[in-house]
Formats: sequence, C-alpha cells, structure tokens
Amino acid sequence: MAKYPAVITTMAGTNATAEANASKQALIFTKIVIGAGDPPASIARATGLTDKRLELAITKSTKSGDGQFTVQASLSNANLGTGFYAREIGLMAKVGESGREVLFSYTNGGSYVDYIPDKTTPMDSYTFTITTVIGNAEKVQAIVQDNGYATIHDLVEHNKSANAHRAEFDKKLDVSSRQYIKTLTKHNEGIQVTKGDNSQEIINFITSNYNDSDTNKVLNLATLKSILGQGGIVASKLDRDNGYVKFTNGFILQWGLTWFEGQNTYRDITLPINCNVLVALATDDVTGSATSGDEFYLTWNSGFSANNKVSIRFLTNRGSAGSFSWLCIGKV
Repeated sequence: MAKYPAVITTMAGTNATAEANASKQALIFTKIVIGAGDPPASIARATGLTDKRLELAITKSTKSGDGQFTVQASLSNANLGTGFYAREIGLMAKVGESGREVLFSYTNGGSYVDYIPDKTTPMDSYTFTITTVIGNAEKVQAIVQDNGYATIHDLVEHNKSANAHRAEFDKKLDVSSRQYIKTLTKHNEGIQVTKGDNSQEIINFITSNYNDSDTNKVLNLATLKSILGQGGIVASKLDRDNGYVKFTNGFILQWGLTWFEGQNTYRDITLPINCNVLVALATDDVTGSATSGDEFYLTWNSGFSANNKVSIRFLTNRGSAGSFSWLCIGKV
C-alpha cells in the first residue's frame, strides 16, 4: 500500500490564499495531478510536477473547521498508454473563476508507492485523497465532477444519513398534501391519521355491533376473535362431489357423491373430517346417475354413526340401487 507524507503548501499556494482573501474571491481547487518524478529541489518554490502523467477530476471535497480542506479523486488506467510509479501528487487551484491555475500543494511518496499499469492490464479504481492546509482562507471551494467512483466507505457514510434520499422521496410525494400521511397514532376510537397538511382524521374501530357498511373501519383483535367465534371458516374444500367446511366454533358440514356396491343394501362412508355426527341426509344423485327402481328409499343408520366418528352408514331397501348424494352435519 502506498504511503505519502503530508502535502506541503507551495509559495504559489500561499500567495493564492492571500490573493483570495484580499480580493474577496473564492479559492477554487480544480484538479489533482499525478506524476512519476523525483521531488523537486524546493517543494516550496515548485510550480509543477517533475514528471506529470495524469490529471484527475475532483469527485468529492470537504472543508473542516481546523483550517484544512480535503479533496478526493479516482484514478482509472483505462486510457493510460504507459505504466508508471505514482510518486508525485499535486493539488491545483486558482483564485476566482478567471484566475490562473497554480500548484497549490505537493507531496512525493518516493519508493513507498504503487505501480499503475497501462490500459492493457485492467485495474480497480484507485482513490487519491489529499488534505491540504488552507489557513485563514475565507472562501474555499472545489470543482467537483460526477464521473468518479464511490468507495464502500462513501456508501456507508451515505446510507447513515437520515436524509440520504430525501430529495428523491419528496419528488415522488407531495409532502404538503392531504394524500401524504405524516404520522399514524393510536386513538381511543381507532387510528388517528395526520396528513401532510397537518389535517387529522380518525379511522374508527369495528365494534361487536358491526354491520356490512363498516368498510372504512379498523378491525381490532378482540372484535376479530368475536367474529371468528361466530363462525369464521378455518378449513374448507368446496368441491361439488366431495367437500367440507369447518368453522372455528367446531361446526362441520361435509358432503359427497357415492353408490351402493352390487347387491349391498348398506353403504359406509369415510368422513373427510372426524366428528360427532348430529344428523346425516341422503338423496338421489342430482348429477345425472340417478338411483334406480320404484318404491326405493334411503335412510341414515344413526345408531352406527353415533358410536363411530370416522364414518357414517346409509341403508336402502334393495340392492343395485345406484348412486346417491349425502350430507353430514356434525361438530368436533
């Protein structure tokens, strides 16, 4: 990993600070320059790099309260023709928009630097950060371009901000309108909604005396339990020929289509849901395969079903009776 000593402000940089204060103009940092040369004989008197190779646009800048200014730039070798060791780093600045650009500060890492390969060897973006002394400069800014790269640290710091995406959020919603909900709070009568224009509205709770018109009210847990206790469905299979409905209070309806086999005069039906049978009914099959013969009847054998929660039995007065539909009413 490269190591660079602290940057040294050049005489040109010191003069630029004085000129900015005297003329009430801004001291503007314009770019970072990277080179491969040795340190100049006098950094204080240097006006440029010994061997400049790249110019980097500033992508981020920060002014601290201790007389320092930090800028950041990202290096890419996508267009670099010849590789080099990035020994020199310089920060360029000017006074005012029309000022002449000068070398404001300089540092050289000597042998403790990284090699930047040419474009034939792709590399990840390399970030350079320079913190330079600006002394008593009153107005300081930087020309920041948006063609750089965000580091993981940048993203972490960005996501920590509570208002990181507030501007985009506000574009999507008119935060001053009645359509925007600012807060939701509990209220004795329901839920109180505070809207963007600070108007308030209460959404009432559904009570035990609810009716079908209460479509805009809130259902609380106590009322929900009460409603379910009155017959909320907890299981169902709604097929025409074989099905069931089970309610939360244990009441069960079961039905099906079956037939008498051969000359048998009884038929046992295995129930989809085991239950205490209250009553069972049977009738001719209404789907088309009707029972056959005159003077034919079906009856439920209640004595068999009363002692057997698994199945029910139907009796007929003749064999080869055909198919029939049945209904069982019971409870758990």
